[in-house]
Amino acid sequence: MFHKNPEIGQELLNVPMGKMIESMATSIANAQMALDSNSIEVAEMMGGLSPVKSEINGKEFINFKDSRVFFGKEKLQLSDAVELYNSNTDQAYRASIESKLQDGETEPAFDRPIVKVTGAPSDANTKFTPDNEKNAGVYYRHVTSGQSPTTTFYKYDSENSAYVRLDDTPGKEIPETIAGKKMLVPGTTERTIFLPQRLSMLELGFAPTFYQFVDTIIKVAITIKFTREGSSSHEYKRNTKSTDRSIGFSWRRGLKANNTVTTSQVNANFSQKYSYSAEGSSLLQTKLVPIPPPAALEERIQQQMEIAREEAEN
Repeated sequence: MFHKNPEIGQELLNVPMGKMIESMATSIANAQMALDSNSIEVAEMMGGLSPVKSEINGKEFINFKDSRVFFGKEKLQLSDAVELYNSNTDQAYRASIESKLQDGETEPAFDRPIVKVTGAPSDANTKFTPDNEKNAGVYYRHVTSGQSPTTTFYKYDSENSAYVRLDDTPGKEIPETIAGKKMLVPGTTERTIFLPQRLSMLELGFAPTFYQFVDTIIKVAITIKFTREGSSSHEYKRNTKSTDRSIGFSWRRGLKANNTVTTSQVNANFSQKYSYSAEGSSLLQTKLVPIPPPAALEERIQQQMEIAREEAEN
């Protein structure tokens, strides 16, 4: 009456343990890769420049965003502050520099430095401010005095060793200013100004943190339970019953008969219990701990900080 027994060995073989372990191990590896990628991005941000990726006409371009933070102030010469203004794209920082500049110290910049002259550069009595004569890399500018001043530009032709007046004819175009750029007015006295200092997180002593999964435990448990129970009972009962009966005749002769009835009763009980269960469980346990930056990275950071300090000093 029992059904066919389940094949426990085959049931265990049918469990995809290999795929389960592979899936959990791959998940750990992917998570580790994501952590490393995030740490690299943090390291780039702490270095002072964060890459910004953009796509134009199907081509990928990478620009860099200044990720330094304001910390304290730095002392700069006026000319250095103007150069810093021209080289920076942060509007807030440019505004902080501009607030330190006084009226008459700067003007819109040209594509070449300007030398102020009191007359035609070829005249013997002309004064140059700053003293920079016969330089093909600058413009010479003369501004007349009076109610209606006029401005005349010159440049030096090194091939012919002569000054050329720029009258906006071909080859003698009058220079134009560059939008968003400033320069010191020739003859402006240098002075010291204090500006908010921007430093990278690395310069402030911070270091990127790297994380790693350690002590990883992958556990797969399969439990198969098979239970069979059976019971039976048999009961036998026998009952005997006798009946006496008499028959009479007229000549007083009698006949007596006995009838006996026997009955038997059988009670049979049979029961069966059958149960089958399969249970599965998996456990993935790991620990996430910070690890120090690689020694090569720390050495590289020190080198870059020394280069940055040397560049700032120069």
